Amino acid sequence: MFARIAHWTFIVFLSLVGLYLTLLGGFLVYKGGSLYYVTAGIATLVVAIMMVRRNVLAPRVYGGIIAVTIVWALFESDLYLLALLPRLAMWIGLALWFLTPWYQATLKARYGAEVPATKPWFVIPGLAALAVLLIAAGQGYTQNGTGTVRPIAEATATGDWRHYGNTAGGTRFAEIDQINTETVAKLKEVWRYRTGVEDDFKMTPLQVNGLLYICGARNILIAVDSDSGEEVWRHDPQAKPPGTHQYARTCRGISYHEAPADYTGQCPKRIVTGTIDARLIAVDAMTGERCSDFGAGGAVNLRKGMGEHNANQYYVTSPPLVADDVLVVGGLVLDSQDLGMPSGVVRAFDALTGSFVWAWDLGNPGEYGEPGPGEEYTRGTPNVWSVMSYDAELDLIYAPTGNAPPDYYGGERRPLDDEWSSSVVAIDAATGEPRWKYQTVHHDIWDYDVPAQPVLVDVERDGERVPSVAVPTKMGAIFLLDRRDGTPVYPIEERAAPQDPAVGDYLAPTQPFSPLPNFHPYLHEKDMWGLTPLDQLLCRVEYKLLRYEGLFTPPTPAGSLQFPANFGGFNWGSVSVDADNGLLVAAPMLLANRLMLVTPEQVAAAGPRAAMLLGADHPAVRMDPDAPVPPARDPDPNDPYDHVRIRYYGLTLPFMSRFGTQVPCFEPPWSQIAVIDLNTNELLWRRPVGSMKDSGPFGLRSGLPFQVGVAIRAGTLTTRGGLTFIASTMDRTVRAFDLRTGAVKWSAELPGSGQATPMTYLSEATGRQHLIVTVPNPSWRYPRDPSTGTYTDSRSVRDGKGGYVIAYALESE
Repeated sequence: MFARIAHWTFIVFLSLVGLYLTLLGGFLVYKGGSLYYVTAGIATLVVAIMMVRRNVLAPRVYGGIIAVTIVWALFESDLYLLALLPRLAMWIGLALWFLTPWYQATLKARYGAEVPATKPWFVIPGLAALAVLLIAAGQGYTQNGTGTVRPIAEATATGDWRHYGNTAGGTRFAEIDQINTETVAKLKEVWRYRTGVEDDFKMTPLQVNGLLYICGARNILIAVDSDSGEEVWRHDPQAKPPGTHQYARTCRGISYHEAPADYTGQCPKRIVTGTIDARLIAVDAMTGERCSDFGAGGAVNLRKGMGEHNANQYYVTSPPLVADDVLVVGGLVLDSQDLGMPSGVVRAFDALTGSFVWAWDLGNPGEYGEPGPGEEYTRGTPNVWSVMSYDAELDLIYAPTGNAPPDYYGGERRPLDDEWSSSVVAIDAATGEPRWKYQTVHHDIWDYDVPAQPVLVDVERDGERVPSVAVPTKMGAIFLLDRRDGTPVYPIEERAAPQDPAVGDYLAPTQPFSPLPNFHPYLHEKDMWGLTPLDQLLCRVEYKLLRYEGLFTPPTPAGSLQFPANFGGFNWGSVSVDADNGLLVAAPMLLANRLMLVTPEQVAAAGPRAAMLLGADHPAVRMDPDAPVPPARDPDPNDPYDHVRIRYYGLTLPFMSRFGTQVPCFEPPWSQIAVIDLNTNELLWRRPVGSMKDSGPFGLRSGLPFQVGVAIRAGTLTTRGGLTFIASTMDRTVRAFDLRTGAVKWSAELPGSGQATPMTYLSEATGRQHLIVTVPNPSWRYPRDPSTGTYTDSRSVRDGKGGYVIAYALESE
């Protein structure tokens, strides 16, 4: 009885698989896609029919399906294990049925005791498929060379970490080598501190004066002893979050300023933070007390001159830049699709008094003062929300700009918006005057603003040392420019870009393409992925339905594929460099979005569902969903912020499988770590970073060791010890890689997934090098819950103890 039930259950399942592959595969062929699925579907239906008739040749036909699948899979996968698995594993698993005694029992029902002798031909292709998978599993990562070795300048080493990126130029390079490729395996945790602050913990601590300086959510400042991890002081600025989303609580970093030796005022050593309620606050670095002579009672009001706006439309999450004796600050402008947002102005304030020094308001060229009575900075201009860099020798600030709202529809952009958006701008630190700029995207309607701190690095070209700046972008490209004048170190080509935008918009005919090794490959149909051929087929069909012409495919009402997605490529974690040798360490994320334009009327009709699609703070969502759609009217030509001018809102959703498996629709890796020799423009090595141990289908932890390259939330640390560290992968692990070879030299499990770049310092008291990793509580997972848009992690629950600061050092001899 059991054999009969199992037999018919298997036939029904096989028939459904065959029918699915035939019908959806036929549609894929209609859309110009692969013939494989419809062919496999028809063959599967044939096998099911043969099994109904108890034909002993059914296994042989099934073996033919596996054999054809092997040939097809090898053709499409380039012998990449994770590309082969969804193509072969299901067929191998189903083939096991033919080896069971229950299958043999079904044959006896027709042939009696004299079952015709058959050879299990399907075993041969099945074993061949297994062999292919085993061979593919042995394929390693790409390594092309070990890179340039230059003599190290003498007397340059420092053991402190005084800036967000260690140096004002954002190198994330530590000139210390106690922890190196030979000793790193002896790293052990030496202390652990809990902040008592829940939610976001994205900042890289600073270390100076024997203290480790930390900024938690809501700009809560903490100093702990850098040798013991014991808390020394705490300052709560009582910052009020301007919204409920994570960004509204974020402190990405803080700044340290030390006054000249002849300074006699308060706080000769101070910590400065830009807050989520738009203040610039200074506290004494040794005591945590507010510097009352800074601004008004220790704070500068950054809303001054910004005009009328809601609290959630402008605030600060990135550390102010310390440029000699001034503090330079941009700001996060609500990333929406609205007009008339606050200005993207960049301002400088005296580091000791907090008094205004200059403002770069790109809507008022040549004017660097504050607005007069009744005036305000130019609204809706591209902003600088990320981290800036500074070259003291050139006295230039390097500011990465965003793009003017709305994000995905540019039909109402002004010439000044198109001129300055998505660029790196060199600003005179003394006056605020822009000296040069380089634009990474023309007329950006992809939210591809420059998200990362520009990184200063010296490069050798034709025997000459070229002071350069590396600009990582959301597109996964890195632009390398001479930081003196913005000219490309390697020629940058302007290539023809896709055209035919949405009605009312326009596109640049060309876009710049960096010659450096890039991380935005063209996605083909064969790159679509899934756990089985079933969800892989569905992703291939959707790929064919979405508009996709590679990078810079314009958003459309019908839907476009955006790759990389608007979160990168690279993001605020930026890159690190081996400043001694001109080697750049890149860790880009490689995920995709479905990008669709919707009209205001469509959003209004969506009602409460619009909050899930566009976010609760979106202006369209704030409308009363039950209110009638306002009658159509022409925009006011005299009002540049007339909201009727907005023809479309942009809707982005991760390009994930619609099977509900919560896996991306295209094959891994979904992130990588790589090293580029900037002196020769050679990719030394690349490999996926992060395993599936904490992720898997349906949001479950698979425990699998496959290095798929998981989501990354921050950047890398590189040291003179020949190592690069990363701690923000989704799999709760901090890793040390050999900078020259890419080999993993050490790793340790974390209590949650990090969201910040590691840092290191040399203790003045003990002479011991420490590695510091921070982890938020609660932590996060990717993919996010599609119904709520939130990240969850059952292993990292709110326990009231806050985030983690974990210190590692070498074992004592």
